[in-house]
Amino acid sequence: MSDNGQPAGTEPDVSAVRDDLVARLTTGRQLRIAGDYAAAVAVLHAAVTDAEAVFGADSAELGGLLNELGIVGKYAGDFVEAELAYRWALGIEDRSGRPGGANAASILHNLAGLAHARGDARAALPLALRGIDIRTALPDADPGGLAKDWAALAAILVDLGEHDQARAALTQPLQDGGSRYDTAVALHNLGSLQFREGNVAEAATTLRQALALKSAELGRRHPDLAVTLHNLAKCLQRLGKRRSARRHLKRAIAILDGTVAEAHPTLTACRLLAQQ
Repeated sequence: MSDNGQPAGTEPDVSAVRDDLVARLTTGRQLRIAGDYAAAVAVLHAAVTDAEAVFGADSAELGGLLNELGIVGKYAGDFVEAELAYRWALGIEDRSGRPGGANAASILHNLAGLAHARGDARAALPLALRGIDIRTALPDADPGGLAKDWAALAAILVDLGEHDQARAALTQPLQDGGSRYDTAVALHNLGSLQFREGNVAEAATTLRQALALKSAELGRRHPDLAVTLHNLAKCLQRLGKRRSARRHLKRAIAILDGTVAEAHPTLTACRLLAQQ
């Protein structure tokens, strides 16, 4: 028998392998959405190995798996692996003759989000703008994808101090966004903007709305809630509501501890704020 379970000297059933990879990609995505990052990584790593072995290092079958692996790595705090996966996936798109396609736009969106998560908003900005340029040029541009792009761009602009541009970027996801989760992300970014502008009480109200939508969409213990809990706690501390702030931070830390890397920036920020 060969290493992949096929009888020696026979070729794998390519169609069956492709179907299996699609199923494992779906499983990895579902595990990531459920917040089980370790299990998602295990499934996707194995699938990437098999896809490369059967279809090659520049295959479309591999690209989707790598992009999803990058997403999981970003959420889990494994930023090095996430960037390697995204760059590999983007290279596949570039070499395939589809550098201006929807997949490339999505990978650029994800690369920008990764740079932003690492605290490098200046590196994130050109990636986000390039992704938006590509997606808006598509004849069948996905409105939901564009809403995500603009919401992510707004978060980057907030960190760069470009408040007017950030507010303009939030217009589309807040008015025309598709899913409830997309609206939650846009509200989270709006709350961050309001806080930066000194409108702390208004920011707290907006972040509570974002937290409620995220909780309804993802569940009360999903790791993605933690960053909104942290930002809301900052508002509450500034408003003198320290007991409520500590409660939100305690919840965020409990959600993240053991789920993401110890050096994950949100976990670190929550622990530091809880000590103040």
